[in-house]
Amino acid sequence: MAHRVCIIGAGISGLRCAAVLLENSFDVTIIEARDRIGGRITQEQMGSLDVDVGANWVHKGDDNPIIKLAKETDTALHQWVENTLMVDSEGNLVNEDQANKALSRVWRIFEKAIEFSATNSEDVDSSTSLYDFFTEECEKMIVGGNLSEYERDLVLGMAEMWGAYVGDGVKRQSLKFFFLEDCIESDDYFIPSNYKKIVAKIAEVPLARAKLRLGTVMTSVEAIKNEQGRVCVSTSKGTNEFFDHVVITTPLGWLKENKDSIRPLAPRISEAIDSISYGRLEKVLIEFPFAFWESPHTSAIQNLENAISFAHWLSPSYPLATNPHNWRLECVSFNALPPPYKRNILLFYTFGDCSTYITTSIRGLGGVAREEVLRKFFEPYYSRLPGYDVERCLPVRWLATEWGNDEWAGYGSYCNFQVGMRDAARDVEAIRGGMPEEGIYFAGEHTATFDGLGTVSGAYNSGERVANKIIESFQV
Repeated sequence: MAHRVCIIGAGISGLRCAAVLLENSFDVTIIEARDRIGGRITQEQMGSLDVDVGANWVHKGDDNPIIKLAKETDTALHQWVENTLMVDSEGNLVNEDQANKALSRVWRIFEKAIEFSATNSEDVDSSTSLYDFFTEECEKMIVGGNLSEYERDLVLGMAEMWGAYVGDGVKRQSLKFFFLEDCIESDDYFIPSNYKKIVAKIAEVPLARAKLRLGTVMTSVEAIKNEQGRVCVSTSKGTNEFFDHVVITTPLGWLKENKDSIRPLAPRISEAIDSISYGRLEKVLIEFPFAFWESPHTSAIQNLENAISFAHWLSPSYPLATNPHNWRLECVSFNALPPPYKRNILLFYTFGDCSTYITTSIRGLGGVAREEVLRKFFEPYYSRLPGYDVERCLPVRWLATEWGNDEWAGYGSYCNFQVGMRDAARDVEAIRGGMPEEGIYFAGEHTATFDGLGTVSGAYNSGERVANKIIESFQV
């Protein structure tokens, strides 16, 4: 009789784990709280577009399976040209050369910080942030005559963009464990269409052969050995089933809220779940009648080399009514994408307290009321881009994510490593190791190898790793 495995969650890690097990003749049941597969990868309609509201990047890495799947499914991958608009804290456009020079300096300091963290992690105080490292580096350049105070302010302001990568501000990013974010680079791939075909490919085998139970919440996982199996899974449908192994792929944020549902839970794993921080990344997409931020010449010849790809607003002091904490903003321009993906859309990334403010403000709102809240918040930013005219540039459509209001996403986005953590690498290893002696395992982006934490490829590989571990346990 086939060995029975239950997988909690039908995100990327759960689907990949299921596929590997099914290909090795296991009996697999997948329990998923949502009424769909994909987890934090999903799309919403924006006009005629199916827009990724979850992951839409593919981070580079040796032998990245998502890059292979993108090629296999004919999913386009795009690398942005770093043409940057920058608006200073007073609302004025920064000279283009100065903006691009500041961005280059920021990436050089990021790379230096990664190397420093990897080499000196044990000696770095847990309270030291990545921003502290930036401040030190800038002061060294000023003393050496290689940086003016104005240029320093631009670099420190641009350093805040790190929040859009990990979901919380650079002043919260641990320098001690910054090396755990080494998967993120300036030239990662962006998916200009969406992840739909990649997810469908990963799900092919599970959808065909697994027992998939959508709209079903796992209420408890309990190690109770008897003749029916080793682990009992109880659900919101009133079922209690026994399995030989259970793989829990729920988001870290959900685990934080529901770790008592896993019994027994090893104390070291419980401690690790509490310790690893969870990001708050959100997106707001705004479609306009035309790409007013481009020069008429660039728009006319559709020159992607010169098209504006990014815009940054540094610690804005002007919209105090909606942004009293001076949260910085940034966006990417879909007008810089190649045909047929080119659109008059700005995609804003928000993070940390700014994300919480927005998701709280729009919770439960729809239609005009929702759009009005978003307009009041974002108009002070896009209205400062070149070419803006209040009558001709009224937004056509809005789309805003609400992961911070999503119970099954754990009210957030993905793991990150903030100041105060003392043993982050071993925390990850503790969850990754699971409790094989009890037949309970964990998978997901928060259990990935250190070069894949917080990424889709990391989630995919974690599911495959657990599946192989279970297979090996029956071969001994």
